[in-house]
Amino acid sequence: MKKIISVLLVFVLAFACVLPAFAEDTEHPTIYITGAQTCKLVKADGTQLYPIVDDVEAIDVIKEALVPCLKKLVKGMLTNDYKEYAQEFYNVFVPIFDDMALDVNGEVSDGSHPEYNIYTYNIPQKTKNYNEYDYQFWYDWRISPMAAADQLKEYIDMVLAATGEKKVNVLGRCYGANVIAAYLTKYEAHALETVDDVAYLSSSVIGLDMLTALFTGNIRLDGDAIDNFLNYYMETENLIEDAELNLFLVTALELLKEIKTLDLAGGAIELLISRFKSDLIPPILRDTYGSMPSYWSMVTPESYEEARDFVFAGCKDTYAKMIEKTDDFHYNVQQNAEEKMLELDEKGIDFYIIAKYNFPDYPIYSGAACLGDGNTSCVRQAFGGEYADYGTVFSQKYIDSLEDTTYLSPDLKINAATCLFPETTWFVKNMHHETFPYPINRLALDVMNNEAVVSDGRYPAYQEYVADGNKLILVEGTDEDAVPEQKNFFKLILDFFKSLIEVMKKLFNGELALS
Repeated sequence: MKKIISVLLVFVLAFACVLPAFAEDTEHPTIYITGAQTCKLVKADGTQLYPIVDDVEAIDVIKEALVPCLKKLVKGMLTNDYKEYAQEFYNVFVPIFDDMALDVNGEVSDGSHPEYNIYTYNIPQKTKNYNEYDYQFWYDWRISPMAAADQLKEYIDMVLAATGEKKVNVLGRCYGANVIAAYLTKYEAHALETVDDVAYLSSSVIGLDMLTALFTGNIRLDGDAIDNFLNYYMETENLIEDAELNLFLVTALELLKEIKTLDLAGGAIELLISRFKSDLIPPILRDTYGSMPSYWSMVTPESYEEARDFVFAGCKDTYAKMIEKTDDFHYNVQQNAEEKMLELDEKGIDFYIIAKYNFPDYPIYSGAACLGDGNTSCVRQAFGGEYADYGTVFSQKYIDSLEDTTYLSPDLKINAATCLFPETTWFVKNMHHETFPYPINRLALDVMNNEAVVSDGRYPAYQEYVADGNKLILVEGTDEDAVPEQKNFFKLILDFFKSLIEVMKKLFNGELALS
């Protein structure tokens, strides 16, 4: 009996030694797909097209055009005819983007192209120790995500051939996530065979509210959102260098907010915009960003048809092929994006979602007081979830109503329980939409390669970016500025006039330059 047990033990140990050879290696080469405006574009002759290189500074263009535009605007207000104003604005703005815009079919017709593409950029011949920058997918970010998906499919095969791997991971940031979504729908069978994990960073798959407001003409100026935006840039970004002037403007904003004047001012501006938006917005968009199918893929699904009808009103026949491209993504990909993700997850492709937060959004749409990364709301980045408004925390009543606080953030701003994938959704605090430093890219690779889930504790769901040191730390506790405070109205008025006196003294003494 002992001999039999010994033989069995030797066999088990021997088998255990060779098990790693049969186990699937979770480390795969990761294809990194950047978003819109992240790849240099060049003209047909090789000169740089984007980023725009010009001897004239943007501020100089604005200063030169400000007076003529204002004159035409005032004339429009007096005559209730804003066509001259719209044309003046068009003449200033559109020429800046002449060389970048696509034709009426949403195609590149002038020979301009990305500086690199999948054929000209070196593909490392690696077999292990892959990092996030080994396999960057370079493409023309102006074209339809459905067309970019064709190139992505080819690039995946090229990377597999170069590495000898059977599968890759794909990582898409912002519009790069839209390209992945298009690929997953258009080439599902190929994806199931070649893709192990998908990670989305600050995804725009289900749209950007700020961009949608422009594409639909539905500009909404909410007082709280305006206050959030202006206060952030004056207090945190030090937009106004002079301390007394900054204090005066911040205090003035607080006072206007208290007496509800910000909402009134916003409403007046909305009314004015509504009178000229049809003359101004569609022609400008059709000859700039609205000529690019990529930007149409970032219109929110619930507002896409409204945006399409607004921008292409009266000229749908001319833009028929362009509309065909934007319809393709909207109806076949975006409308069913979440269902497709759940379906693919069941079939073996894991999704890892990373959202960023703690910045105010542009205050031009209803709901802009939401929590987000300064460009995209958290609820869209994370495919669901519940969030306190920017600068606030959940009420105690809301917290007490929760039966399960597993997915509640330590700073009481986020409850990820209703996200599409709460166990594989992470949030990074204090990282702006435009910023994708090493730590967040590394986090995406690590959670994919280690098949991590939030509940296993290896990678906490809520992390904070520290620019000084370029690192992520744990989110701990509530922000002091997020706890509501009772404002003393009379003290606010006193502070306003005190700061006004200081500003006037500086002006009188010639110590404050306004230009």
